[in-house]
Amino acid sequence: MTGRALIALFGVGVLSLIVLVAVAGRGDGDRPSALFQQQRGPLRGGSLPDGIDRKPAPSFQLADARGGRLDSRALRGRPYVLTFLYTDCRDVCPLIGREVGEALRLLGAQSSSVAAVAVSVDPEHDTRPAVRAWLRRLRLPGNFHYLMGRREQLEPVWRAYFAAPQPLGVRESRHTASIWLIDARGRLRTKFSGGVPVPPRDIAHDLRLLQREAARST
Repeated sequence: MTGRALIALFGVGVLSLIVLVAVAGRGDGDRPSALFQQQRGPLRGGSLPDGIDRKPAPSFQLADARGGRLDSRALRGRPYVLTFLYTDCRDVCPLIGREVGEALRLLGAQSSSVAAVAVSVDPEHDTRPAVRAWLRRLRLPGNFHYLMGRREQLEPVWRAYFAAPQPLGVRESRHTASIWLIDARGRLRTKFSGGVPVPPRDIAHDLRLLQREAARST
């Protein structure tokens, strides 16, 4: 689903709120927005605004640094984490990578039924060798996918998730740092602000809840 289709689905008013959240949720001093501070249900991530919670997540199909291509449709049937990173980042991105990686490890044997996806926000520098070295350095498991591509391939995904890319020539983190959780039916369910520490146990907790939901629906 493209950003334009998302606008038609969610409505301009709701999207205006999300744009404000996305602009506020940046790597340079990200703080949870009031819209996402209090979860109304059992999930520990922030509540999504009315009109977006449980709506279909925007789709994507991009090259995976580990090999091949990853189509978001192939993730249906299991919950997954979606975030936006770049390998030259020295602060926020390694933190998010470690948090998500630790959350997957906390799931133990259950981790095979979830996934994590990072989308590059710096296509000029996120080459396959750079990304693979980054994944090795952080010791991230095989179900952590780092997607890359040319700027024109990535821009529709950035727009669809209101993710600001890393500005060219700027070394300190200036991109949108958010961690989305998408359920096994491919629906947006919650969001953590990634510019502040996120307890991996909270991410793991929410993934477990989404796993249980999926098991009950089968």
